[in-house]
Amino acid sequence: MLKIYSYYFEELVFKFSFGKNEGADNPPWPESEDFPPLSPREAIAVSRLAVLNMLRAYPYAEPQFHACALKKASDSDSGWWYYDIDWMVYPPEYGDRSVVNVPVMLNGRVPSYEVFIYEDRSSAWKT
Repeated sequence: MLKIYSYYFEELVFKFSFGKNEGADNPPWPESEDFPPLSPREAIAVSRLAVLNMLRAYPYAEPQFHACALKKASDSDSGWWYYDIDWMVYPPEYGDRSVVNVPVMLNGRVPSYEVFIYEDRSSAWKT
């Protein structure tokens, strides 16, 4: 099970947990194939909708795409791939920006996530 933590300033912690049970290894990306089954552009579009949903209850300016990395969950041959996509978010009440990252599995889904508020952020690492 892979766990990825994403932060919206010190307001929120998003904890994504996913693995084979969530379909992270399906479709597979065989070593014989040059390109992954999900294009980066499709993954970016999916993650944009997710970040808008994640922040729907908070004031922010339109998120700006920042980076898209293709990562492997482990170095073994049985490891599975996913996209880790970063969005710059500029909340109106802050002068600085925050980077919110969103994983996207090669099946085109954003894994489910839990949300922790600042006061309860230590719980994110306990569950």
